[in-house]
Amino acid sequence: MSKRRIAWIAVALVGLLSAAGLVWSMFGSDRLTFTAAELQSRLNQQLPRTVRDVTIERVNVALADNRLALRIALQARVLQQPVSATVSARGVPRYAADQAAMYFDADDIKIEQLAIAGRTVVGQEGGRLGNTVRSTLQGVAESGIKAYLATRPVYRFKDDFKGVVLKAALVNVAIEQNTLAVTFSLWNLTVATGVFVLGLIILVLVIYWLVRHPRWGLDIIDAAVNG
Repeated sequence: MSKRRIAWIAVALVGLLSAAGLVWSMFGSDRLTFTAAELQSRLNQQLPRTVRDVTIERVNVALADNRLALRIALQARVLQQPVSATVSARGVPRYAADQAAMYFDADDIKIEQLAIAGRTVVGQEGGRLGNTVRSTLQGVAESGIKAYLATRPVYRFKDDFKGVVLKAALVNVAIEQNTLAVTFSLWNLTVATGVFVLGLIILVLVIYWLVRHPRWGLDIIDAAVNG
């Protein structure tokens, strides 16, 4: 393959990447937002699922007052008894840089509804067995819920060009009123735009050089063949 052909291929690739990056940087947003419905849909993918002896059946998500609340329906077997429960938890957003993904950590986990062998247990009902099951289930539920959330990202950056820029520009992940907001640095995005502009300028100069010198690279091939 001649140098000229290699140069044109490089020009085409750089041009496509630079143009795509420039357009995205000019018209893209410096924030990503997710509603409760979007987060709930992501967390409920592939459910029901058993993790650490706990079967997660469904996760409900609510966003309000800068907080994220989770209500999780689960089943387990505790003290040889089939148990079903609804558990509440506070969702804490976490960005895992090594995986380029966002997760929720569960905090303040509480058992709200409990049924043992199909019988609903309210308050201190169920006697000693009910109290023992509730106490044991607390630890089992915490372990299972945290393990499940650690394997279910609510968002993962793609490995494409846009994803690389977004990962480099990310500065904050927080619950804001009724959305999960991911904020990016305007400065980093501006720098990226400058890089794209520079790439396009270099691209134009290379095209100009190739047009003005149509035999660039061909002289070397002719000399090698004639020699």
